[in-house]
Amino acid sequence: MIDWLAFLTVFVASLFSACVVVALYSLGIRFLAMPAPRVRQADGSFAPNGPARDEEDDDVEEVGRPRWATISANICFALSVICVIVGIYLIVPALHALGS
Repeated sequence: MIDWLAFLTVFVASLFSACVVVALYSLGIRFLAMPAPRVRQADGSFAPNGPARDEEDDDVEEVGRPRWATISANICFALSVICVIVGIYLIVPALHALGS
């Protein structure tokens, strides 16, 4: 006989954990894609982004993303890796014998 409550528990836990891993990874990518802050001029307007680029002119100044965004991205990637490692540990029974 199938234990439907256990089946439902495993289904919900796997769906939730998959969503957490994907959300952490995509949030990390979003932090890496964060642009540099725009510079406010004396009159209150923002400085222009500079001349338009074409494909032949790839010399662009590196302004970089904010440091907190890089640190947050690395934390998100580390948490997603930890979630994957814990999931593999829970799935593979041979790894449980290593702990005792």
